[in-house]
This record gives sequence, structure tokens and C-alpha cells, in this order.
Amino acid sequence: MSNESNFIAGLVIGAVAGAVAGLLAAPYSGKETREIIASKAGDVGSDLEKQYKKISKKISSLEKDSVDDFKEKFYDVKGALKEKYAHVASSVKDLEKELSKKIEDLQKQAKELEKEASKAV
Repeated sequence: MSNESNFIAGLVIGAVAGAVAGLLAAPYSGKETREIIASKAGDVGSDLEKQYKKISKKISSLEKDSVDDFKEKFYDVKGALKEKYAHVASSVKDLEKELSKKIEDLQKQAKELEKEASKAV
């Protein structure tokens, strides 16, 4: 459990224990005791609300940090992929040029062989 959860659990348990002890040892009348309990319950509710808001802010901050971290990693990966793609695309273009040149050379050789073959006939 986190510190905040432990704190809230302790706060609730303490409030309940205090209320029970207050009822058992109350030197006040029933009406006065109920008023005191209502007041204390309001204090506990206020404390719980404050802790809830504090924890909610922390969670929101963590969510924002997590989203920011994800975005940063995403853009890093995206950049790396763009670089790899550019490298592969460049390599493909180089291979394409090389293959075109070899095809042209083979076509020239085939024409030369045809000429030699026609001369021999």
C-alpha cells in the first residue's frame, strides 16, 4: 500500500475508534454527544476530501508524466524508423540504378552477339 492509502486507512480507523471511545466515555447528554460526533464526522470528511484532492492531483501528474514519456519514446522510435526507411530507400535506389545498368550492358552484349551471329551465317 502507498503512504497515502495507509494514511487514509489510519485516519478512518482512528476516527471510528475515537467515535466509539467517545460514546462509551461521554460525559455529555445524548444530544450533545450526537452534536460532537456530527462535528467530528464533518472534520473527518473534510480531511478525507483534502487527501482525495491531493491524491487526485498526484495521479493526474503521474498520468501526464506517463503520457509525456510515451510521446517522447514514440517520437524517438518514429525518428529512428524514418532514418532506417531513408537508408533502405536510398539502398533500393542504388540497387535499382545498378540493375538498370546491368540490364543495359546485357542488352548491348545480346545485340553484339546477334550481330556476330548474323555475320557468321
